[in-house]
Amino acid sequence: MPDVTFVVRDLAGSEDAEKLERALRRLGPVNLVNVDSEKGLVAVSFEGGEAEQERIEGAIGEAGHEVEPSPGADPNVD
Repeated sequence: MPDVTFVVRDLAGSEDAEKLERALRRLGPVNLVNVDSEKGLVAVSFEGGEAEQERIEGAIGEAGHEVEPSPGADPNVD
């Protein structure tokens, strides 16, 4: 199960973080989500590879947030 951390710079507090966490948990390949609104980080464990990671990034964008993988994030590394 790949783990990836995304940098999300525009999280506006705990309510925003909870909303994003709920949206990501609805995605089929997502197993675990941890949103840290203070640091602007979203950690996700999911089943799959690059296509699923892109789907997760898309969901973060659809929720109204700018997103990028954290430096060194690679879903193909265990």
